Amino acid sequence: MQKGNGYLLKNKNKYILYKIRREPTKARLILPFMKYPIQLICTDIDGTLLNAERWLSEDTVTAFAKAGLPTILASSRMPSALTYLQEGLNILGSPLIAYNGGLIIGNNGALIQSNTFHLGILEVIIDHQVLHKYNLSIYSNDDWFTAEDDQWTKREKNNTRVQPTLQNVQDTLRKLAIEKRGIHKLMCMGDPAALDHLVVLLKVYKNTVHLYRSKDTYLEITPRDIDKAKALKLVIETEYDFGMESVMAFGDNHNDDELIKHAGLGVAVGNATETLKSLADYVSPSTNKENAVAKAINKFLITD
Repeated sequence: MQKGNGYLLKNKNKYILYKIRREPTKARLILPFMKYPIQLICTDIDGTLLNAERWLSEDTVTAFAKAGLPTILASSRMPSALTYLQEGLNILGSPLIAYNGGLIIGNNGALIQSNTFHLGILEVIIDHQVLHKYNLSIYSNDDWFTAEDDQWTKREKNNTRVQPTLQNVQDTLRKLAIEKRGIHKLMCMGDPAALDHLVVLLKVYKNTVHLYRSKDTYLEITPRDIDKAKALKLVIETEYDFGMESVMAFGDNHNDDELIKHAGLGVAVGNATETLKSLADYVSPSTNKENAVAKAINKFLITD
């Protein structure tokens, strides 16, 4: 909340009025509880950065351009579903974090780290899917495989602007086995009751994979010990000469919790979960559909 020439931000669960100090050469915020200026922006995509049309608003593009800081997109999406957004922000070739940290890519496409899980879990899910009939999407590297162009596939194509490889799941399993590839993410979409049953079935793999329900009709399955904060820390160690304390981060959902918690300035958009809001330094009064990210950048990082 803006208050005169300062902002009410949360510090140790209390909202305190902080006066703003800015470096004269760069539009970078320095708050009293921050030892270092903001030098990098990291943002989630869906529900955070994109507007109602699932695109970058003019205000958003302008705000990032004015801030002039390195920007990293961090999402559960595959790389191809992030690069067109990088183009929109004029940051193509910058590092990116795909699959919630499952695949970490540095400057100019250099691989930093790849985290996958074994095909045995896919075999279990294939057997389950035969009985329950939900969409199973398989992600490995920058490939998306699914068997049918059904309503769920069409929705994902519309949301991410990526085309899948349509083939039988057994053919996909064989292809991955022959090429000795692991799985970065599985996404199951369909009847909530079927997905509830699958969650129970997969409890035996709790030390191998993480199960995430963004909606009751969606179940994302990723390697167990990954998150956006760990991924961003690795990117920073590889590509930059500062730490997480110099990051301004944006998010809306549970998979952003660690990122917002560990960033120097963690911002929750207005439509974020209550948990994420409790972890954030600043909660925007605006939602993603109301340019929350752009407004926060303008408040905290833009001098004119």
